[in-house]
Amino acid sequence: MHPYLIIADDFTGSNDSGIQLVRHHYPTHVQIRKASAPLASGVSLVLDTESRNMEEKEAEQVLKESLASLHSTDFSTILKKIDSTLRGNIASEVEASASHFAAELIIVATAFPDLGRTCKHGVVYVHGRRLGETEAFRDPRKPVAEDDLVRLFAKRKKTILLDVEQIRSGSFVLSDAEVVVCDAEKQSDLSLVVAWAASLKQRILYVGSAGLAQALVEVSRPSKPALALVASLSETTKAQVEYARDHGAACIVLKVDDLLGQKDLQCYLDQAATAFAKKEDVMLVVSSVLDRTEFDRSLSEGKRQGMDDGQIADLIREKLGNLGKQLLDSHFLSGLFLTGGDTAFGLLSLLGVHEVDIKREVVLGLPLMQVVGSTYDGLGIVTKAGAFGNKDAISYALRVLRQHD
Repeated sequence: MHPYLIIADDFTGSNDSGIQLVRHHYPTHVQIRKASAPLASGVSLVLDTESRNMEEKEAEQVLKESLASLHSTDFSTILKKIDSTLRGNIASEVEASASHFAAELIIVATAFPDLGRTCKHGVVYVHGRRLGETEAFRDPRKPVAEDDLVRLFAKRKKTILLDVEQIRSGSFVLSDAEVVVCDAEKQSDLSLVVAWAASLKQRILYVGSAGLAQALVEVSRPSKPALALVASLSETTKAQVEYARDHGAACIVLKVDDLLGQKDLQCYLDQAATAFAKKEDVMLVVSSVLDRTEFDRSLSEGKRQGMDDGQIADLIREKLGNLGKQLLDSHFLSGLFLTGGDTAFGLLSLLGVHEVDIKREVVLGLPLMQVVGSTYDGLGIVTKAGAFGNKDAISYALRVLRQHD
């Protein structure tokens, strides 16, 4: 038995979905045009039919020939990978794949929220813009003719829609549908869909992009969330926090007044625990990172308490580090993301870490390290100077930490 079969219609799509398996330590081979060399036990297969730009009838025939030697009993999970902007012969290839594997239910979830592809009321959107208003409808080789997934599939099979409200409330009502189109605005929506589908006693053909592939492996082999401590006042870091927040990381803003005062900080730990329980990465962000006036207020409040600028910074770093240590000690986490030398050094000192092994560069200027010795031996850490990195640096580093684990 092989864990996964992914059927893609072009080579780049094969690889962007296959990498989701590899990230979760599933050995994966890509074969082109037809299943050829036998796979070793436990290896997943990504099959590239190279049929995206063919005429519909030709694409359908090529797909059937490509699948001829494969059986549903050979694979635990089967995904028909489609382009997230709906290019290609989607409906016909899905129908042919479902027929070949005798699928009892087709679950369609095309969203890839990490890349700005979402689905709302069955309609595909790209960065908030309806697909029908984008260049995909003017593609010179294979223009897209339909951006409403319910209309696309209802021409061939009985199709229903599950919107995000139903998905998030757990109201998965199927009646006698053959195709279920699932909305998704966040990656967590896809995870809810997959968790529900895994509970069904039906032979399912999943249909979606790399976002759905990611959700499938996260449910079968979940990774542990990561924790970021962010205190840098850089505008670059602010933009990175906002990007990571908008792409699924929980952003918990620590008010500087709370950090400088005598207030109990348990509410922040509780918020983080709730996010970790949902397998979300967590960013503990000092409020001055997102609002510069908070920094000025912290200086005023600190001086009112008789502290100079250095003592104020030390107290904020100490409180932030203590929160980080408490979360690390009470939850199973994959690693830490730390901004700024003072933040990183302060937490490592608090943890009693005296040695790290540099593993590789995540992106330019962001090293991935692993703790050597101490109670935290093997813990992954990524550090970043305040002004370093593109806007996706924190989001990407958190993903790398999950992979490292």
